[in-house]
Amino acid sequence: ILLDILSYNTHYLAYLANMSTNELYLDSADIRNNIVSLAKMIGYTPSSPKAPQANIDIIINNASGTSITMAKGTVFTTSVDGTSYQYITNSDFTTTPVAGVYKFSSVPILEGTLVQFKYTFDSTDSDQKFILPSNKVDTSTLQVRVQNSSDDTSIETYALAGGYNNVTGTSKVYFIQEGQDGKFEVYFGDGVNGAALADGNIVILEYIVTNKTVSNSASSFTLSGNIGGFTNVTITTISNSQGGSESETDESIRHNAPLQYAAQD
Repeated sequence: ILLDILSYNTHYLAYLANMSTNELYLDSADIRNNIVSLAKMIGYTPSSPKAPQANIDIIINNASGTSITMAKGTVFTTSVDGTSYQYITNSDFTTTPVAGVYKFSSVPILEGTLVQFKYTFDSTDSDQKFILPSNKVDTSTLQVRVQNSSDDTSIETYALAGGYNNVTGTSKVYFIQEGQDGKFEVYFGDGVNGAALADGNIVILEYIVTNKTVSNSASSFTLSGNIGGFTNVTITTISNSQGGSESETDESIRHNAPLQYAAQD
């Protein structure tokens, strides 16, 4: 009995050591968090889910004025296989009349919901993280802004860091990485590589949460609400919805991370 126990114990410890060692290398790791962490060590960030995108022309009928602005977050609806989906604009668009016609040409609209999330920076909280609280965020739609404080409403827009030779201690940039459960995390510089945050700064994260692939191929869109106060519009689809995708797979990370590292930007 004692010999059996010792042999079983030795076998289990050897198996555990083998599996643990596998998780130390990108080629053999199986656990998603470990794969992402190993890729980060060579400067690679996996792709997030992608929102399907369509392009449409919009003509506003019976409008007046010198210009009309279509606000970010303007909602359009469509239906695929009997299910309704919401498409939105991810920036403001302005048009002026040509021969009395107000037209927005080839406007990109993305499937999903526009979400805004805020954090207040606290330097005494060593565990504070700025997490996008959904695993369906299309990080290509992410806009990061920093407000000075609740009393000072001055806001600066931060850009995604890239080309580190140009990043200084005052650069208004942010960094991004995939964290637990496929949720992405935004983080900032330390005053050497990128500007550091100050106590009381309010981090404003605005992004689109998408249903990913399910509305690919949508072809007919209807305005929900209004554009600049006008609701009488004609919409023509220039390109059907396409490009919606899942997060980057483990195999894709294994393949692409070493190649990006070898390419060195």
